[in-house]
Parts: sequence; structure tokens; C-alpha cells
Amino acid sequence: MSRTHLNILVQLAKVDGVVVKEEIDLITQIGKANGMSEEEINECFMEESPIEDLSGLPDDQKYDYIYSIVQLMKIDGRLYQEEIKFCARMSAKLGYAENVLLELMLKIYSDPVLSADKDHIKSTIQGYLIK
Repeated sequence: MSRTHLNILVQLAKVDGVVVKEEIDLITQIGKANGMSEEEINECFMEESPIEDLSGLPDDQKYDYIYSIVQLMKIDGRLYQEEIKFCARMSAKLGYAENVLLELMLKIYSDPVLSADKDHIKSTIQGYLIK
């Protein structure tokens, strides 16, 4: 897990002006699951940094990024226009076609069992990568 990935999630959580407990908990859980310390995670919340070029990331890592941003966007059960715009910018930075966001949102929102198995939808979503 890179600080870049966590930075993107923190910026998404902040984009609507309110960071809710569920967002903090998910970001913390993702950071810890990927070997980050509590201190490193807290630094990401305190020190927002510009989002670097993401086009050179391996395809698997791009998928992890886009999956986690959509997952975070849905955590509070509400969709905000600012969140959708932010996620669209991130999907473009990751090299995905613009309709990937809609496809991933539909899959995650419509079928909670399917969304729990991110590997199951990976092949579909990876088809949206622009080569």
C-alpha cells in the first residue's frame, strides 16, 4: 500500500466537506491491512499531497485503487456529486475509460455479495483499461 493510494482515499473522504467515522474506519482498515502504521495513516489525514501520475502503475494496482475509491464512495450510503467527479478524475488518471466508474458502481451497489468478491469482477473492470 502506498501513501499515494491512501492519500487518494483521504482526499475522496474530504471532498464532500464531511469525513464520517465509516470513511475513517475503512481508510484505517485498508492502511493497516497493507502494513501501514497508525502514525503513517494519521499523517495521510493531516498532510494532503498532490496526486502523482498514476498511469505507470501495474494493472492489478490500478484495479485495487479504483475498487477502493468506489468502495469508499458508497460507505456512507449516499452519493455526492463531488465524490463522483473526484472518482471520475481518478479513474481517468488510472487509465480507465470513463464508463468504468458507472460499471463498477453498478456492480458494487447492486449486488452486495458480488461486491465482497472483488476478484470476481476484476476481469470485467480490467477490460476498461485504455492501452
